[in-house]
Amino acid sequence: MVWNDIPADVIALVRNAFAEANRKVAEALLNVPNIRETSLDDTFIQALIPRSAPTLLASGAVVWMNIHNIGGLRRVQRWEVADIGMLVFVIRVRRIVARKIALLQAKRLYPENNLVDDEDPVGFAYGINALLRHDPSPVSMALMRRFDFNSQCRYAAIQANSAQVVSIDGFSQTSGHAVHYLLYNPQKIPVSISYPVSKRQVLRRAPTVGCRVVPAAIVHSLLSKLTEGSAPTFHQIERHAQSTHWRVEHWAADLMLSCNVGREFNRNDDTAVLEIIERRSGPIGAAIVVNIELPPE
Repeated sequence: MVWNDIPADVIALVRNAFAEANRKVAEALLNVPNIRETSLDDTFIQALIPRSAPTLLASGAVVWMNIHNIGGLRRVQRWEVADIGMLVFVIRVRRIVARKIALLQAKRLYPENNLVDDEDPVGFAYGINALLRHDPSPVSMALMRRFDFNSQCRYAAIQANSAQVVSIDGFSQTSGHAVHYLLYNPQKIPVSISYPVSKRQVLRRAPTVGCRVVPAAIVHSLLSKLTEGSAPTFHQIERHAQSTHWRVEHWAADLMLSCNVGREFNRNDDTAVLEIIERRSGPIGAAIVVNIELPPE
């Protein structure tokens, strides 16, 4: 079994890389609690880049992460089934001996006041010019605003029986590729942040909550119990997911680099996989490719 041959220091490197991405996203939410979801996607991907160079480990294995961020697709077409694709290639003596793919649909937790800087179709149409179109009578930026996150806050962009939920289910059934939700949360719950801020906050410890990954099938089974248009709370998903409410670094390292999550594919599946990952009109906006060259036997 090839996955059992992956050295412990490879798993540790991937775990640490994704733990840093987790910390960066939680830090961004701590400083800008109404940040748009797509900016959190960019923060997550960007945090992996400094650790992406080919790295020789003590075990003799070499790990290289190839990261590509298309971005912007979801702002134009709302049908996307995933934001991030993760692929793993295991190489031995210059030959690929195993490969795997998993898909992540990212959603952020909304604060209690629901004030989030969501994408504006009109603003997107204007492009950068939208930044120059100020309200002639702007509200004072010195006014106090408070963002409270607690267990009853909702993932407002996940809605029961929505077109996207139906699209994800249809994609999974026809393609055989399971989708997972990557849930962006603050570093802890409950937490409260107020505007205007007095200084930038630096998160020096690993978040106790932070980025979590849950199978879409689990989330959608919860949605089936809710009324149409309802969004699940943090508490509902945590309780319903139970042991599958994974930290993102655990999902990426301990589960993806084993036989626990993701779908293995072979050369005969290459065309279908590349259509998911590479097409500009395809269902994702970013790809993380983890190449693992095993040490000589």
